[in-house]
Amino acid sequence: MARPPDSVTLSFWMGIASVVVGFAMMLASFLSIDDAELGMILREAQSPDVQLSMQEARTIYTAFVVGSLVFMAAVAALWIMFLFFMRRGRNWARIVITVVGIIWFVVTGPALLGGSTGGATAMLLALLQMLAVGATVVCAWLTPSNQYFATAKRR
Repeated sequence: MARPPDSVTLSFWMGIASVVVGFAMMLASFLSIDDAELGMILREAQSPDVQLSMQEARTIYTAFVVGSLVFMAAVAALWIMFLFFMRRGRNWARIVITVVGIIWFVVTGPALLGGSTGGATAMLLALLQMLAVGATVVCAWLTPSNQYFATAKRR
């Protein structure tokens, strides 16, 4: 198979960068919650019937973090798999990446524009991820990319 053009290679690496930034966002988000914030959440969420201690709340939060990381790792693995297929000239993978990228923009764009709850670091990381996902999609559809996928389709 022919070597992919620079636009496809850039699309691939921007897609990988979006995963790295996504994990950095998640890590920054989880590390930013301290016991005071967890206590405030605990007070607001408690019902009169159920009383949780700070330790129980921390355990639930840790389980949530682990579950979120497992879910994110699975989504990241699928995204990376599609990136590899795209780099090998599979047009269907390019379409999947485009659809997922558009859905990502629709879901997370308004949150970014409306401000993030994680402060400046979270906003910067979200903006970086948005740019990386956007570059992934745009580069996948540039003229050299289109020619590459058309050639790969004929094989």
